[in-house]
Amino acid sequence: MSLNEFDFIAHGRRKLRSFWRLPNAVWWVARIGTAGYPPRIRRRLAVTNVIAAMISLMTIPYILLYIFYDWWGLLPAIIAFSPQVIFYALTPYFHRYGPTAAALYLCTMWLIFGVGYCMFFGRESGLHFYFLPGAAASMLVFGSERLLLSAGVTIVGLVAFLATEVIFVAPLDFINVEPIFLDTLYYLTVPFAFLLIFTTSFFAFKEAAQAEMALESEHQFSERLLQNILPQAVATRLRDHGTQVVADHVPSATILFVDIVDFTPRAARWEPQQVVAFLSRVFGQFDQIASAHGLEKIKTIGDAYMVAGGLPEPKPDHEAAVALMALDLIACCRRISEQVGEAVEVRIGLDTGPVVAGVIGPNKLLYDVWGDTVNTAAHMESHGAAGRIQVADCLKSKLESRFDFELRGEIEVKGKGPMRVWFLTGVKEAVTSPA
Repeated sequence: MSLNEFDFIAHGRRKLRSFWRLPNAVWWVARIGTAGYPPRIRRRLAVTNVIAAMISLMTIPYILLYIFYDWWGLLPAIIAFSPQVIFYALTPYFHRYGPTAAALYLCTMWLIFGVGYCMFFGRESGLHFYFLPGAAASMLVFGSERLLLSAGVTIVGLVAFLATEVIFVAPLDFINVEPIFLDTLYYLTVPFAFLLIFTTSFFAFKEAAQAEMALESEHQFSERLLQNILPQAVATRLRDHGTQVVADHVPSATILFVDIVDFTPRAARWEPQQVVAFLSRVFGQFDQIASAHGLEKIKTIGDAYMVAGGLPEPKPDHEAAVALMALDLIACCRRISEQVGEAVEVRIGLDTGPVVAGVIGPNKLLYDVWGDTVNTAAHMESHGAAGRIQVADCLKSKLESRFDFELRGEIEVKGKGPMRVWFLTGVKEAVTSPA
């Protein structure tokens, strides 16, 4: 996936998050008392807070209606139901007693005041419709892991709804109201009940969407992280096959080692931030060169940098690709030297042949390469010269038709004895880069 595609997807996610973002006031209410809980529980507590706040605010129009219609005649209702503005608003306080305490408190208030409303004004007021959004919200405020508790609350709501239809037919005897008042209550209650159902459904969808986006974001972060640690083909094998064992015999690969000359004394006089910034700058450009030639960066160790061609996927003419990269690294260091105002030179060693490649360790996964070819390439670098690319006979013989070499002679290599080595100096004229 290209960088532009990643940017497009990220932009789409930002727009989606912006679309679903709550107003600041609602977000502030939603967060009350939720600190310290895991994100999944925090989302459920936030929904509980918002529903409680909505019911608290919805009480106010009813109290105002009672006052303006007949404050003296409806004084018992005003006294009985005005406190719920505060009682519902106190719901977030109970989060401190556990992840379900506030939800239990909210459902208790909902049942007590719901039955009280229906008892006062009867079924013609339509107030029993408030039991419907309460049943819908039970799963949301308790969570799917408490299915029996949610089902119990739903059954209580159903029983209360049916009881109102059968028992609380008319208002209490001391509540003297005209039919127009009950009609007003009905037409006020039904939209509010629908609003609560819509709100609970909205938050249920929003919670699922947020959880899905968070899961997708974590998955893509893990994928990008894995592909930054391991070659993409290897990361895909680990992911698709569910194994941490990757071990391949590669019959032909080319290994490059590069080391920055005199880096240790230079780093000794620099601040740590300067050391890291310098290596990031140099190795960042090395990464771009490796990518341009279709080669695989294996690892960095201090100021040493290792690249392989021909693995984990076969690459035709990997020897030439690695040789071209080595020449580009020399040119890159010249440019960096001009930019920083002091010489930045490297020693480079190459070799080609069979290797073993694989992932080691169940933790902090590392894709690495082993074998005599790797050891020889490392010796070519360590026994090399500043600003030169040193290779052994076997690689020189494969590249001599396309590249120019300069004989260095024989050197003593630990574990190998005397070896005839060459300096790679450039590309022969009229020879183009490999496809």
